[in-house]
Amino acid sequence: MIRPARPEDAAFIRDLWTGEANRPFLDPPIDGQIEAAIAEGNLLLWQDHDDGPAGFALLAEWLPRAWGLREFATLPRASGRLGFGRPFLAALLIEVFDHRGGHRLGLDCTADNARALRFFQAAGFVREGCWRECWQREDGQWVDCVFFALLAREWRAMQAGPV
Repeated sequence: MIRPARPEDAAFIRDLWTGEANRPFLDPPIDGQIEAAIAEGNLLLWQDHDDGPAGFALLAEWLPRAWGLREFATLPRASGRLGFGRPFLAALLIEVFDHRGGHRLGLDCTADNARALRFFQAAGFVREGCWRECWQREDGQWVDCVFFALLAREWRAMQAGPV
């Protein structure tokens, strides 16, 4: 289930955002960023039934009807089962394309994040390009960023299934 984040979710979001698994791939939030995104309604949570939050996503409207997925992170599932990423992304696509009237959803990830590259390509996102050494990690290392996008019509075609 997807829901807007609430002020009481800020600590969970900050812990997941800055956690060991995500630190190499996400910019740390700046002071007040989480609270501002909650107030704007652009910070969304994935909740696995009644077990509490299991992930967060930060959306940004870059241009009218052109949305960006600024941050995306989920908790790992126990027992080696698939994570929460797939159902969360599916709910986000419904949110962007059906509820917010989006035309496209774009995102970027570091070129060395093989898991994220496979995940977004498998979800139907199209690789649009690469910016060389566009992001600097906390340790000073520069990394390339790969850009992806999914258009509403592409997503709807995937929902309709094979012709």
